[in-house]
Amino acid sequence: MDQTYTDSVKGGSESLDVADSLPSTSSLIVGSQYLRMMSIDVQNTPDIYRELPPQPHIGMTVDVTGRQLGDQPTFEVSLVIRAQGLENAPSEGVPNPKVLYEVSLAYAGLFGLTGRIPQDAVEPLLLVEAPRFLFPPARSALLGVIREAGFPSPNIQPIDFHALWQSRRQQQR
Repeated sequence: MDQTYTDSVKGGSESLDVADSLPSTSSLIVGSQYLRMMSIDVQNTPDIYRELPPQPHIGMTVDVTGRQLGDQPTFEVSLVIRAQGLENAPSEGVPNPKVLYEVSLAYAGLFGLTGRIPQDAVEPLLLVEAPRFLFPPARSALLGVIREAGFPSPNIQPIDFHALWQSRRQQQR
């Protein structure tokens, strides 16, 4: 499985003071989660189903975005996954294998922040911790649509959002 990752947060630049909200320690409050968008494009139907490989290769791109909702310490975090099912893994001999299907999914959630949170801590909470809550149901929806389209379900391992976030920060320097 191939993965790439991008992320961003939109909102105020000052530190958030939500000390009167709930507990005295800072924390991330998980609210509603929902499927914002899902689409699948199966290439070359119905011929594609004649010679399906037993386990297609899947390549994925993962994006995480967060945006503040109004003046409150409430954010919408979106996990966008774009996946391609390929006949086999890209190789030197076949750098562009046949595409079987393309899936695009946006899964989002509402998250609140409580306590005194410095601005430099907001981004990791929203772009590392929040996607950890969103990934399991997003993966389930992705695997379900692939299965319902008539393809073998791939094995999609959990994503280490912390390592990906740190890697992204290193790229921006």
